[in-house]
Amino acid sequence: MYLSTETLEERVISSQKDPQKKDLLIKQFKPFIASIIQKRLGKFLAYGVDDELSIGLLAFDEAINSYNINKGKFLSFSRLVITNRIIDYYRKQSRQSHSTSSYDDTEDDATTSLIDKKSIEQFTLQSELEDKKFEIIEYSHELGLWGINFGDLERISPKQDNLRMEYINCAKMIVKDKIILDELMRTRRLPIKNITKIMPLHRKKIERGRIYIIALVIAIVKKYSFIEL
Repeated sequence: MYLSTETLEERVISSQKDPQKKDLLIKQFKPFIASIIQKRLGKFLAYGVDDELSIGLLAFDEAINSYNINKGKFLSFSRLVITNRIIDYYRKQSRQSHSTSSYDDTEDDATTSLIDKKSIEQFTLQSELEDKKFEIIEYSHELGLWGINFGDLERISPKQDNLRMEYINCAKMIVKDKIILDELMRTRRLPIKNITKIMPLHRKKIERGRIYIIALVIAIVKKYSFIEL
């Protein structure tokens, strides 16, 4: 399987004109959608049973269709859209039934203020930690496609700062070199001979750090915000 070098944001934009890609994206992020709504309502929900999750799926689809790169991280943007649609749903239910719902209406005014720019920025910051958790889940999935898990990374991670920086610089150089990056993605093997031509790193050192370097390349290509290099 050829590893896509698209970031999540690029996947979202490309899926806007590709229904199959969009369906795959929605399926992949169903746990993310459920997490947002369950946290908001304070109760467990099940797909195919609770209307709120159907609203969430429609909201996520709306977020995909309306997203552009100027709206920042997609996870934060989609979280905002889903939250607002759930609020709209309960307001409509309240007007129709005039009865108490399981949603806490006292929070409506505060949450509605998210519509203005300042509140959206604050909401994004508050959601950052949870978004990073889902990025880590996605990263774990990507690593799994290469037969790598977090246990492997913990075991082989360099203990010396100098060596770690050498591997980080190596990964950055690979990402910048389209020919080497394409070969890595296509063959799933580090083109060590070509790497030694573009940076002064001994072949044996690259071989020892092979898994770690590949993991770094994946993280850089996918632009995960939880990793600062």
